[in-house]
Amino acid sequence: MPGRLYRWLSPWLLLPCLTVSLSLVSCSADPQPNFVIIIADDLGWNDVGAYGNPSVYTPNIDALALRGIRFTQAFLTTSSCSASRASILTGKYPHSNGLTDLHQPLPASQDTLAKLLGKAGYYTVSSGKWHLGKEVQSQFDLVQHDRRGSGTRHWPRLLQSLPADRPFFLWLASTDPHRPHEEGRAFLSRYDKSTLALPDGFVDGKGVRSELLAYYLEVSSFDEDVGEVLDALHAQGHLENTVVIVMSDNGRPFTRAKQMLYDDGIKTPFILHWPRGMGEPGEYSQLISAVDIAPTILELARLQVPDDMQGVSFAPVFSDRQRRIREYVFAERNRHATPAHERAVRSMTFLYKENQYPAGGDCTTSSYRRQPHQKALRRAQAAGALS
Repeated sequence: MPGRLYRWLSPWLLLPCLTVSLSLVSCSADPQPNFVIIIADDLGWNDVGAYGNPSVYTPNIDALALRGIRFTQAFLTTSSCSASRASILTGKYPHSNGLTDLHQPLPASQDTLAKLLGKAGYYTVSSGKWHLGKEVQSQFDLVQHDRRGSGTRHWPRLLQSLPADRPFFLWLASTDPHRPHEEGRAFLSRYDKSTLALPDGFVDGKGVRSELLAYYLEVSSFDEDVGEVLDALHAQGHLENTVVIVMSDNGRPFTRAKQMLYDDGIKTPFILHWPRGMGEPGEYSQLISAVDIAPTILELARLQVPDDMQGVSFAPVFSDRQRRIREYVFAERNRHATPAHERAVRSMTFLYKENQYPAGGDCTTSSYRRQPHQKALRRAQAAGALS
């Protein structure tokens, strides 16, 4: 039901957690935590209320950000679905794990988080969008590849049938808000198209607000699914010791975002919630990369991090909020429907981006040339109205 207040937002959870300041060392005798990564498909980093968007309706993600850690400088290794997801699961950059291009399979030689956690007794499941090929599916105990709708229809039953005697790792991959935008119509009453705040770089024009609204409706649909997952974890008593991460695989499906190495392409919303051991809730501004997720999860599970993982654990920030994790993050753009070869380095204040394929890259025809927002941009360009 749109707008439902989920049970996980019960009064006891809204109180400051007494264990919130415990260090990782003092938690060493606790049971291994569970892990749930809820990943959206093409959700822009600032298309969530918690990240300052005044127009979008995301009450569950916003509440999770209030109770958890909201990273403001979290970056992906690429702005392309398959390769981005493979980086998260392997802790390696696309050019290192062998999945660089859209629709490529992740090679069987690559060890995923599911395999490493599974060896330690974790129950491992991927449910929803897969998009990683067949070679590593056997590394999960269960893969529910669902192409229908948002891909989330199996989630309720899955969450009700978790084993009681094993910790779990769930990779919950929605297809929202990927185009075509067909979900979320139930949230229409939450929006006023005429007052939508257009993101930076957008030009108002015929059909632009309708296009943006359709996208926001699917963002709200994803938010509702997040709420239902949290509700189920709370109802079963898992939420206290489950590391829940909410994030995206790449930027919004609009010009200068998805496929691109600008911030709107490679920056992701990144919210982490773990009442038992996450440290002080609030906004954390450290640079972190998608390749840092796997080593962090392994450290929190008290497992060895393989030498070939290229990320670094950001678990130290839980006991030291000011701890700096890295000076730079790195990203790459490879083939995604059209040839490309770009590399980027991002610091806290600067982005350096190099196009190593001059005939392509940003010079190729836009994937969105037929969409209203792109047509409005071109009309404004022809009229000399762009900055």
